[in-house]
Amino acid sequence: MSRKRKIWVVVSVAVALVMLIPLWLRWQAQWHLNAYRKKLIASGEKLTVEEFAPKRKSQATNTALFLKLGATLPSFGDLSPSAMQPIKPGVARVAWRQLQCLEKTDEKKPAIDVWPAIRDAVRTNEATLGKLQGLLNAGGIEFIQDYSQPDLVFDSHLVTAKELVRAFIATSVLALHQGQTQEAFEDLKSSGTISQLFANDPLMIDQLVRYACMVIAASVFWEALQAGGWTDEQLAQLQHQWDGLAILADAGSSLAMERARAPMGFQQARTAQEAKPEIWNDFLLNTRTGARELLTEYPRYWGWRWIWSYQDEQHYLEFMQTMIEATREAQKRHSFLALLKDQNAGGFLTQMIAPNFDLLGSEIGITESFVSQALRAQTVANLVTTAIALERYRLTHHAYPAALANLAPEFVQAVPVDCMDGHDLRYRLNPDGTYLLYSVGEDGVDNGGDPTPEKEKRLYFLNGRDWVWPRPATDEEVQAYEAEQNKPKAVPKRP
Repeated sequence: MSRKRKIWVVVSVAVALVMLIPLWLRWQAQWHLNAYRKKLIASGEKLTVEEFAPKRKSQATNTALFLKLGATLPSFGDLSPSAMQPIKPGVARVAWRQLQCLEKTDEKKPAIDVWPAIRDAVRTNEATLGKLQGLLNAGGIEFIQDYSQPDLVFDSHLVTAKELVRAFIATSVLALHQGQTQEAFEDLKSSGTISQLFANDPLMIDQLVRYACMVIAASVFWEALQAGGWTDEQLAQLQHQWDGLAILADAGSSLAMERARAPMGFQQARTAQEAKPEIWNDFLLNTRTGARELLTEYPRYWGWRWIWSYQDEQHYLEFMQTMIEATREAQKRHSFLALLKDQNAGGFLTQMIAPNFDLLGSEIGITESFVSQALRAQTVANLVTTAIALERYRLTHHAYPAALANLAPEFVQAVPVDCMDGHDLRYRLNPDGTYLLYSVGEDGVDNGGDPTPEKEKRLYFLNGRDWVWPRPATDEEVQAYEAEQNKPKAVPKRP
């Protein structure tokens, strides 16, 4: 064989290898991905959007009108009194009791009384608020979308619903302030109903807004429990909005839906028309560093699209399966936090995070946060349920129970669980007849009901070492707090 022919053969083999090795790696990555999907299906897991998408209700005809009316309301966020406003760890101001409800709208100015502005806003929008309440009572409102589409609408209905929760919180606190118990009761029901409009929507973003609305609504339910005059029937109706929530099960369904929709996201990333244009821009702006990026990042970019994206997709499925199983364990009263720590300690999660062109790295943080928020929302719901049940017990027996076990089965089916560690919520009857109710909080450690905020966190009951259902502040405590808040801030001297 001539030398020229040998060179041609060597070059041909090299070119063939250059062509075949990526093809082999791509096929291998796709084979492993498909094999893992088959393994999940064989174990009983569902992986298609159609299997998780809720069915539209034919009678859900009030959605468009509800959103249209809601969009016409002004924002009550700046007008609303801060319900369950913490003034020191474990102690909160009862807004509706205040003759003047002083709120800071500008840090540079003294606090102002918000009652006049709320009265004006409620009076101006009374007809719209009444129509919205009528729609909520009638039902027929849902936010179901076509989840088989890669691009969904996220913004308008989420913003509107959250603003409406704030609006009905403001109106309920004002009604309590004016002694209008029945009006406050209807507004409380409305805020609770809006919080659960997303219950059947399996998208994580919608569920996160649901959790935020629940935490906001919980504060006004605390305010209402500081008022007298409730009947057991009214309290039972309010409690029912909280004690039947399957937040962790819904979170598992959301994770499953996100997993089912994942192939669309990965495929969009693989077929995106933008071929890392910033690499070319860097090359033109700075030839030396741009050339280095062109020789390293650009091949890696195409390598991800051609090969590694399938590995990332498999890792994503593995990660989501772990999180779904964790929510199932949490429903069985096991501690999700402990499971998550074990997974992290074993390096399971961190090993998945690829260094470049990785979609999984951001998803891990988002999904972990989502499950943590679900646990927090379920714990808040359990705290509200327990607090209402305690009040119902007091109405019947003229005193709070010695233990939460005394609430079952008359006022609760079972003692509500603290989802942060899988045990019952903590409860202690105080010598003066009041009680201490709390969750062990985010660290999963029982600090005996210590409401002190964690370092560098603002004063808020979900920022405490333990999440303590606060006691109402006395008039003297409120006056001292307001005097401190209205002190002029010291202006730092110029050097």
